[in-house]
Amino acid sequence: MVGLALQAGGVKGFSHIATLKVFEECNVEPDIISGSSAGSIVGALYALHGSSEIVYKIFSETVRKFLKKQSTKPEPIMNLEMVIKEALYSLDEFYQFFKELFGKKKFSELKTKLLVVAFDIETWKSFVIDEGYLVDAVLASCTVPGVFEPTYIAGVRMLDGGILSPVPTFELKEYGADTIVASVFEERIPPYTTHMELMLTVDAVKESYIVQNELSVADFTFIYPVNVSWSDFAKHEEVYRNALIVARRVKDEFENFIRR
Repeated sequence: MVGLALQAGGVKGFSHIATLKVFEECNVEPDIISGSSAGSIVGALYALHGSSEIVYKIFSETVRKFLKKQSTKPEPIMNLEMVIKEALYSLDEFYQFFKELFGKKKFSELKTKLLVVAFDIETWKSFVIDEGYLVDAVLASCTVPGVFEPTYIAGVRMLDGGILSPVPTFELKEYGADTIVASVFEERIPPYTTHMELMLTVDAVKESYIVQNELSVADFTFIYPVNVSWSDFAKHEEVYRNALIVARRVKDEFENFIRR
């Protein structure tokens, strides 16, 4: 059973579509997909439609539509509002984006088995969602702390799956995948000059340790050097084009690996 784990990362998640494109070019289909945050968006769209081109079309068109809406609104005062408010954006506003992507589609309608990973605030553990409505599951997996309000699954408040499982490989292993492919980003540790920047640097160091641990059970890894902020969705087309170049460089290596 071939499992594909897609890393959390905002707009960087468009890189995962390049991974899926190479799967298709090698005539390989993942038997099960796991994803956190943006990885869950791409994974859910692919599991629903079975085509990397359709994934890109739907995801990019929805991003452009919501970027246009956001351009008419005043920008939040980031540092101040993140201190005095629970979240910068309301859940209702955030929900519309996912409703546009998935409508009322359910896990039972998927072509490929899907594991959406969120973070359970009550138990402080990752939480796997594989039933119900896609919109609710993926929304829960994408609620970045401090940016968006927590949402609810089974009466429990949930946050971004990338908090504890940015590359959900162990979840694939638990569900029986014996060959695990990961799609990740080459993250650099940012420099710092202020206390706020130091906090971000420390957070990046912690995440790098979690990612390396998760990759310890991966059998093949697509690695993308994406040098954009996770929230810079205006660069989604550039991210995808660059990732496709990188993915095709290792296409032969991947095909040889998967055919062994």
